[in-house]
Amino acid sequence: MAKAITSQQDHLCQSLHGAAKQIIEHATEVVRHFDERQQLEHREDAGRVLDAGRDLQVFVRDLAQMLERGESFASLRHDIRNTVGLVSGYAEILEDEVAHPSPAMNDLKAILKHTEHFLATLDALSALDTELSADSSPVEDLINSLNATAASRTEATFGRKVLLVDDNDSNRELVGLQLNRLGIEVAEARTGNEALAALATKSIDLVLLDLILPDINGYDLLRRIKQDKNWRHLAIIIISGVKDEQSALRCLEAGASDYIVKPVNATLLRARVGALLERKVWEDKESAYLSNLEASYDFIRKVFGRYLSNDVMQRLLYDGDGLTLGGERREVSILLADIRSFSVISQQISPEDCVRLLNNYFAVMTDIIMSYQGTVDEFIGDGILAIFGAPVNDELHSDHAVACALEMQRAVPMVNAFNRENGLPDIDIGIGINSGAVVVGNVGSELRTKYGVVGHNVNIASRIESCTVGGQVLASAETLQHMRATAQWRKMLEVDVKGASDPLKIYDLTAIGEPYSISLPNAERELVPTTTPVELEVRLLQGERLSQNVGTGLLVAFNGRDLLIELDLTLCALEEVQLCLPSVGEESIAYARVMGMDEQQRYHVTLTSSIGKMRSLLDQYREKSP
Repeated sequence: MAKAITSQQDHLCQSLHGAAKQIIEHATEVVRHFDERQQLEHREDAGRVLDAGRDLQVFVRDLAQMLERGESFASLRHDIRNTVGLVSGYAEILEDEVAHPSPAMNDLKAILKHTEHFLATLDALSALDTELSADSSPVEDLINSLNATAASRTEATFGRKVLLVDDNDSNRELVGLQLNRLGIEVAEARTGNEALAALATKSIDLVLLDLILPDINGYDLLRRIKQDKNWRHLAIIIISGVKDEQSALRCLEAGASDYIVKPVNATLLRARVGALLERKVWEDKESAYLSNLEASYDFIRKVFGRYLSNDVMQRLLYDGDGLTLGGERREVSILLADIRSFSVISQQISPEDCVRLLNNYFAVMTDIIMSYQGTVDEFIGDGILAIFGAPVNDELHSDHAVACALEMQRAVPMVNAFNRENGLPDIDIGIGINSGAVVVGNVGSELRTKYGVVGHNVNIASRIESCTVGGQVLASAETLQHMRATAQWRKMLEVDVKGASDPLKIYDLTAIGEPYSISLPNAERELVPTTTPVELEVRLLQGERLSQNVGTGLLVAFNGRDLLIELDLTLCALEEVQLCLPSVGEESIAYARVMGMDEQQRYHVTLTSSIGKMRSLLDQYREKSP
């Protein structure tokens, strides 16, 4: 059997020698043709074909000697395939560029024909050398099935940058020339370290990688590239002189996009590179689209996050029915907060300062509301409407609403510290809370939609808030019934409000127990008698209108915002009144809410605002009070 193989090897070596000789003869004719016509640009490429053909002759002689010594020529096979690639590569370039018809054309076709014969003979000899079947079609079928040959994609390749990693100067020159004809910019590297440096400093779209390099094994370099998070997305085509199924599988499993055996067919190379670069174009477009989409979502979250909670934004942005008009019945708690006498404050400061005051106030309060799982439904002038228990269910919505309201009142001094630093007036807020069934959902039209809450219990919450004075949290009996934590209050009031057939029980809250443990500062302060009673005119404020009945009263005691007045009018708890100095008129107005009566039938009222001389007078008393 050994002799038979030696005879076949001998025959195949003679065939290789004959093919190389034919390549040299036809290449010599091509060179002579271009010399005669002084076509120097073609003469240079023809000379490369001739030089490569002569190199093949030398390689064939060396190969025969190795076989005579009984040595494997696997190490030489890589160089032979590189050289065959130069012959066929430059011959194909000349075939494309030479005018038709031309005497040189027949010689170029003959060169390509003998090149194919040379490769087929080399494969047959390699099969004998490794004692494998000469039928290499399974390897080719495997590789070809991974990337179907396609036409050249000029649009996809133009302006793209490919990194060509090969230690053979002639190979780099040939492949670079083939790629340049597609409009591809080629960056070259002779070693693995040069390739890593190029990847670190240049924007590369695709890598052509030879497996045999002088420093880093091509397979190891492939693994290093694919393990780096910045480069793992790169498409890599292995170009190897090793025609072996295991090598191909190993590279593909390590992340290579394709495996091409040398010599590289120019048409095949263009098809494979074009296909991968076209895929890169679509990947870049997809990445840009996703980046723009994420930027849009970030913008939406940034803008609407100032108005809506994360839960509402999540529903609007990602849920399928987020923009569907309609609602659902839900048990919630509604919180309404309002700056006391803001209309008076807004008249005393510029519009710019007014907006600055509100923006700071809203920012502080919104953070608190969201920290207690509340949703800021809307800002109504200087008021805040918040929902607890929607859009996400919350079994503790009443507890969260009460704890949030108390925390908001505790944050008012921080708001006023900002106001004083910026030359703005202090503010006080009143908060009303009610719990019960409402309808929540998207309301509006197809052109304008908002997530909101509607129903009788929303109106009741508004009525409760209208009964508050600065620093106060009033909650309905329904809210306290839903609470799991313990609430504390100063007193319970019964008031007649619009929309309720029976008097409404509301509680003046001061604290909430575990696990929140929030309490308001003690507001009970002893009133200090005035040195001289101050005469006042008192009118009942009915909605936005003043009563025509004017009562005469005397301010007899004072402490901060709390006044004690003797009055000839009959007033009810929580009614709002206007106070005025008779001698001055409209330049000395204050507004107050009736909080109750003492044993001597004198009215205890709490100021909500004051202007002009009335404010100066009250400030004087404030300075005297402890």
